[in-house]
Amino acid sequence: MKLILHIGTPKTGTSAVQQFLHRNQHMLRKYDFHYATPTHSEHANDIANALSLGDSRTVQTFLARHVKSARRSGAGTVLISSENFYAKNVLVAMQRQQVLPNAMERDRMFVQTLGALLPDEIATCRIVCYFRRPDRYAESLYNQHVKRGIIDRKFDDFLSLIEPALFYDTCMRSWADVFDRRNCTVRVYDTVKTDVVSDFAANVLSIQDVAQFSHVHNQANERVSRELLEFKRQKNKSARLSERDMESAIIRLVNEEIGLGQEPDSYQDFLSPDDRAKLLRRLQPELDALQASYVLPAFPAFDLVAAKAAWSPYPGLGRERRQEIELHYDRINRRVGFRLERMMLRSAGFLRRTVPGAGVLIDAVKRAGAKRALRGFAVGLQRGSS
Repeated sequence: MKLILHIGTPKTGTSAVQQFLHRNQHMLRKYDFHYATPTHSEHANDIANALSLGDSRTVQTFLARHVKSARRSGAGTVLISSENFYAKNVLVAMQRQQVLPNAMERDRMFVQTLGALLPDEIATCRIVCYFRRPDRYAESLYNQHVKRGIIDRKFDDFLSLIEPALFYDTCMRSWADVFDRRNCTVRVYDTVKTDVVSDFAANVLSIQDVAQFSHVHNQANERVSRELLEFKRQKNKSARLSERDMESAIIRLVNEEIGLGQEPDSYQDFLSPDDRAKLLRRLQPELDALQASYVLPAFPAFDLVAAKAAWSPYPGLGRERRQEIELHYDRINRRVGFRLERMMLRSAGFLRRTVPGAGVLIDAVKRAGAKRALRGFAVGLQRGSS
């Protein structure tokens, strides 16, 4: 039995690949692949998270169950995908807005533990990872985590939190040392981002024609204006942890109403041209080592002169624009659906704090999908009420 483990990285079309694999599970079996995910999920992020928390039993049970399922269906390769395997401890510390001094060493131990947990039936394990130019990866990751309500710091502070994850060759070495570099496949996302699914199918699964498969029209994370993103970053400072998803939903609706406005494209850049060039120079030895180890094409070059000519620094969120966004936000926030959801979230939080054992019951309800069903009901109210 073989195992293919797709470890990300985040922000390289991983969700599109996972949705494609999940949608085409039955068709993939004809090509000898069994796509393994926990129940009701398109990916294996929960398994990576369990491993990070030291829950080896959950990981072992998951692997053993899917090896058995693969054998029963006649598949010779188990396929697992989770971007949460990449630089796990660095990114977990980032979500806590902390720097973990020994994150890289802990990541190495994380990979070693995974290797030791593989069932004896797994004869070979192939690691697959996509990388994009690190400055753009960092900016995309920042944008996502501000919108999700996780980060309330400015980009320079965020960069210091996640910079170890930009040491691509060092991160991959942890995997190569456990699973052998010859079993590691690395791809440059920047060269294939227009169709990462076809690239994955051709270069990982050796399936050249994907026309026969069902395709998921995966929407990229919707772009928001720099001003709305800055508004959200400031909101994150006071937002409750339990209400992150709801706050993100409100921001999506605000974005639908106000759009991008007339801001220059450069407002989406969180690094000045000089700072971008400095970061890329600092990381160049890592990129060179990665390219040499895995015979990769070069990452897109950065043209400092052209970037300076087009550069227009973001001036900050002005008072009038903030008031305009606040009006939209407050009106949407007052919709019946959001008021109902906020009440339920705060009631659940109160029960957790005051009623012994209530947290276990609430978590069980979430796992059963009740939260998703309630949110689906609330969406209609959120969009339809004013």
